[in-house]
Amino acid sequence: MPQQYYTASEAQQKLGFSRAAFFRKVKQGIIHKVVLPGMKQGVYPKRDIDALALSMQTVFEQFQDIVFSHSSPEEQKEEMEIGIRVFGKDFITPLPERIAFQEKCEFTFHSLKAHGKVVGYFSLFRFTDEFLEKLLHGEQVERNITLDNILPFTRLERFHLYIDVLAIDPLLSHHLRNLYAGLLVSHLFHLLVSFHNNGYLIDKVYTITSNQETDKLAARFNFHKVQTRSLTPNRIVWELPLREQQLQQLSSFWHG
Repeated sequence: MPQQYYTASEAQQKLGFSRAAFFRKVKQGIIHKVVLPGMKQGVYPKRDIDALALSMQTVFEQFQDIVFSHSSPEEQKEEMEIGIRVFGKDFITPLPERIAFQEKCEFTFHSLKAHGKVVGYFSLFRFTDEFLEKLLHGEQVERNITLDNILPFTRLERFHLYIDVLAIDPLLSHHLRNLYAGLLVSHLFHLLVSFHNNGYLIDKVYTITSNQETDKLAARFNFHKVQTRSLTPNRIVWELPLREQQLQQLSSFWHG
């Protein structure tokens, strides 16, 4: 066995995963498998496995300093700064409007804090059917969201959910950005499962991507492209029906 690779059993031991959890991560693309010439069994680059193990150890050591929560007005200020660094000032909703969105629907903004500082956030919306349709067809853009377009989440009533933003502070190191992005996605999936378990009947989850990186992320988590005649170029609409199978997949990702 080449020195720069682990076997599956060696990688499992290094990471502390069960066999089922390990191969689930391989299937999800989180763990990269390589099949070398002349070999039938896959092997795993040591640098990738060692880096993942280090990330997991970092999370374990810092767990008490990592907090997920609905965003407070103070946290939204920090989120705006991250959003401006990622997307530019012209694409970020002003603070008074963000606070009003959160007051109308408490589930709109969620932050990830490490050592008391916001390092990432995501936003979720339930829109009126009319606005969602226009958004998915490019007749409206996220910057045009108003309070009238937003509806509160209601139990025992079917509705669609829109993932607007998922952003990590670009000033962080590459290693920390990947670490916090994984935690944020995991928390988002946990939240979707929790909504279902608490009577929020989300029928489909939609999001829109505009670059190859986010395209790959959506496809990796089993979102499907929606064929729409968008008036806005380079924007791809994705949907994820929240049926029992999808909820089980989200739950398995969250639990690892």
